Amino acid sequence: MYYSIEQICKKLHKNERQIRYMVNQGHLKPVNPDTYRRDGGYRFSQEEMERVEQTLELPGLSVKEAAQELEITPQYLLQFVSNGDVESEVKWIGQKKRRYFQKEEIRRFKDQLKEDRQTNRMGEYGRRVKLISREVRIFEECLYDGDEARVISLEPLKIMTARGEIIELDDVGIKSESWPEKPYIRHKGYTEFEIPIPRHPQHPVYKVLYKLIEELGIMNIQIYETFFGDYFVRCRLGSLPATNEEYKLLLKYLSNGEITYKNEMIHLESNEITKSLTIPKDLWQDIEQISERENDSIHQTVTKALRNYINLQDL
Repeated sequence: MYYSIEQICKKLHKNERQIRYMVNQGHLKPVNPDTYRRDGGYRFSQEEMERVEQTLELPGLSVKEAAQELEITPQYLLQFVSNGDVESEVKWIGQKKRRYFQKEEIRRFKDQLKEDRQTNRMGEYGRRVKLISREVRIFEECLYDGDEARVISLEPLKIMTARGEIIELDDVGIKSESWPEKPYIRHKGYTEFEIPIPRHPQHPVYKVLYKLIEELGIMNIQIYETFFGDYFVRCRLGSLPATNEEYKLLLKYLSNGEITYKNEMIHLESNEITKSLTIPKDLWQDIEQISERENDSIHQTVTKALRNYINLQDL
């Protein structure tokens, strides 16, 4: 029994261009290399198909299979690989590297992810700052021994005194209302800031952060305490009333995206543009394979390819 190139594509989960490439490289050997045009295409034996299937088989879970098991995207999984959070191995198949994972390692990491989701304490950027509790808002002003202080943590409840001391309390003596409800901002992209954590409760940074939460809404902002003593602030692309001084303060600590100031309003903008693009299916599969091999996200792979092409045109 002989298989056509279309049947081989289905058996090996490859597109026709990839199969022809394997033939040209000698990795897949048809029974009719000299007469395939007269025969109406390549023909492959059962033995050859089984041989190639064995060489293509990974001794573990592929990136895609492991990501499905973990219920995350392949790109997110590769970020964990780059950070050293999960172990993987590489096998050369032909001239390409294929990454795979042992099932035991994925089970271990799945349990770890489950635990991390339950505690929800540490994020990619550091400790995520809780924005509201039943009693008080984050960065709320309060009094301590008759002096001005500020709430800087809700779990556990901590304040910063006028002397810059950090004190853990059971209660701050005030009860705040919930933050104003704001609709979820659906514009794609983020504006991000990296702000050194102030050491005085009346520092203007705290007032700006409070205003960002109040005006954008808690669904549109995330704040982290990084390992380097900064606040990492990620905002969806909204607008808020502000003074020129507040605009200059945010501009000073802008790390990603853009902000503009007009008519006493700050507008948070992304420095990326989202465009839809229709590409051939086999090209998309190539992009996925390169992304997996290089441990890059799809976004990074496409951006690199476009930049390389543009640079070649400039030569």
